[in-house]
Amino acid sequence: MTSPLVKRFQISLEKNKIVGLTTAISVIVASCIVAVLPPSPPPPKEYQAVGILKYAPPPPTATSTGENLYEQGKASISQEILLADRVLINVAREMKIKDPNKLFKNLKIKFPETPEDPQVIRVEYKNNSKEKSQETLSLLLREMVEESRLFNTAMLRSQIQALTKRELEARTDLKEAEREFYDFMSREGGDLIAAQDGTLFSGISLSEQQQRELKVQLEGVIGQLQSLQDQLGLTPKEASVSLALSSDPIIASLRAQLLQIETQIELLSKKYRPEHPILADLLQQKETYDRQFIARTYEVIGNDNVFDVAPVEIRKASSLDTVRQQIATQLVQLQAQRETIEGQLSAVRDTEQELRQSYERYPTKQLEQENLQQKLQLRKQFHDTIETRLVDAQSAEVETVGSLAIAQDVVVPEPPDKPSGNINPVIIVLGGVIGAGIAGAGVILVLSFFDPILYTAQELRSLLNEREIRMLGELPTLLEPENEDLLALLLGENMNCLDAYERFRSNLRRFAPKNTKVILVTSVGRAEGKSTTAYNLAIASAYAGKRTLLIEADLRSPSNAPAVNLYSDPDAQAEPLAYYGSHNECVNLVPTVENLYIVPSVGPQRKAAAIVESSELRRLLEDARQRFDFVILDTASLNSCNDAFLLQPLTDGIVVVTRPGVSEGSLGSTLEQMVEAEMPILGAVINDVEMPLSEGKTIDEAIGLPGDIAEHLALEEEEVPSLQNGNGSHKKELPRKVAHR
Repeated sequence: MTSPLVKRFQISLEKNKIVGLTTAISVIVASCIVAVLPPSPPPPKEYQAVGILKYAPPPPTATSTGENLYEQGKASISQEILLADRVLINVAREMKIKDPNKLFKNLKIKFPETPEDPQVIRVEYKNNSKEKSQETLSLLLREMVEESRLFNTAMLRSQIQALTKRELEARTDLKEAEREFYDFMSREGGDLIAAQDGTLFSGISLSEQQQRELKVQLEGVIGQLQSLQDQLGLTPKEASVSLALSSDPIIASLRAQLLQIETQIELLSKKYRPEHPILADLLQQKETYDRQFIARTYEVIGNDNVFDVAPVEIRKASSLDTVRQQIATQLVQLQAQRETIEGQLSAVRDTEQELRQSYERYPTKQLEQENLQQKLQLRKQFHDTIETRLVDAQSAEVETVGSLAIAQDVVVPEPPDKPSGNINPVIIVLGGVIGAGIAGAGVILVLSFFDPILYTAQELRSLLNEREIRMLGELPTLLEPENEDLLALLLGENMNCLDAYERFRSNLRRFAPKNTKVILVTSVGRAEGKSTTAYNLAIASAYAGKRTLLIEADLRSPSNAPAVNLYSDPDAQAEPLAYYGSHNECVNLVPTVENLYIVPSVGPQRKAAAIVESSELRRLLEDARQRFDFVILDTASLNSCNDAFLLQPLTDGIVVVTRPGVSEGSLGSTLEQMVEAEMPILGAVINDVEMPLSEGKTIDEAIGLPGDIAEHLALEEEEVPSLQNGNGSHKKELPRKVAHR
């Protein structure tokens, strides 16, 4: 079988042979022009100077940095370092070369590839002048050695700069660690020392002893206070107030005068009424003395609300005798002593609490002290290390040398004579002829990839597999009828292709969902053979004993029913809805194929969409679903209209027909849109596939049917006259071209 690439090339050759021929002629003309050009002069000699650099032995050093620097410099030698801008510029200026890049183009440096190779660096320089090439390379070698020394020096200074910066950072970190440690010791050192030498624990014990002694004193004072309060009948605060009032002479005088006036009022109240002038005057004096008494009381003790009742209570409180004054004095003193002892006890308790907290925090403080000490020690060690390396690097600056040395003076060997490089014109022309064929074929092959048509069944299979569309079968090429307007059907000479359609039908039954009865046959573009496929699928189903109905639903094209000797009513084209509404009139039995019924199309119709969406056609499909075993709808192509999409909800699934050499790349995008829309695609078939028939087989043998079925198909001479030659003998080979719709 021809590969898809070869097939495409053959088709592209037929379509684009003029372009390929033009390309080939252009290449041949170009080769002839090159062949007749005058020969070029021989190229000038090029002198290649060769110099050798070696790795210099390590110099005697007194510092570790010097030793490391030599090894680093040796390992860092590369072409970029040897051909630094400084080297090229200095050599170009010395040799009076305007463009330093010319030096780079003519230079070649070879380093040792493996440790087993000689540890030397080979430097080559080309020039048309022997003296100039030798002088230039000698100068280059010296500049490379100097560049190696400068590179090592730059590395050392970079290290010194980095170490200086790092030493400053380490010094800052060390000072910060020292400050943290000193601050901690200044703040917590006393407690740590007290905890370590036992002073803190002794202070806690002493505080507990002081608390016990103060509690004993406090209990004694409280007992004395309680006894004196019981004797005096006053609290310490009330006793203090009463003592202050009893000791004031003015209050004593006012109290005596009030007592005298009250005595007079008591005596006169028995003789006179309260309204009597003498009694009223005494009462007024009493009120005046009472106000003075209260005012004096507030002056002595302040307005502390000790006595908020009548002045009588104040007078009672200020009337302590000498003995009671002594008791009140003792009570006040004991209260003061009690408050003093309680204050001392509270202070001792606070001290004990602080000592206990310090003792409890001792492990944490000790751990923090150790952490700070360790941090300080590490910072100091790191600073000392950096400082030592910095001093070592500064000392190594005087020991810095290059890592390269000149191992061999520049040598310029005499170059061999070069051939002119001219090619025989005959060879050029022959090469042009060969190249012309390759170029022409290449152009034709490239143009074949821009052709959107899928020419082979393999390309169609790949496209369907990529979109996960099931392959239901590959259908062979059928023979053309004498009348080109008719379809090529499984009748007469084409009966040898029945087995392919039978496989198509059985695959459809096997892979389609259960109870699938009504299918829609369509194609993406025109002339892909959808109508031929629909008719022949219906014929294969009828041959299998299934009551089959084919509905020509392509109302935009004429009917194909004349291929089976059926014709639609001429009046039906004017009244299509009435035609489809009468089920008995529109459904016709095919006379030449048993079990096959067809509803011929009334097309072409200008308002095909209205008929497709009509209730008459819907009821026709519903009735057909009940009456027939298998119903096939032949619809218009998807690129021409949306009739297939309008009819799809009335069916159980869609079968897509493709054809090599006709289907285009748009088939893939259309199928992807249908898959995204979740349309029930049952599968696809590839139509018009080349399937050769073996020689010497009869039609019955090619079909693979038993004799009784062959007789049932009535393959008689008058029905299939195209099977015979003029003398009535069967043909050995059948023609393969066929018109598809």
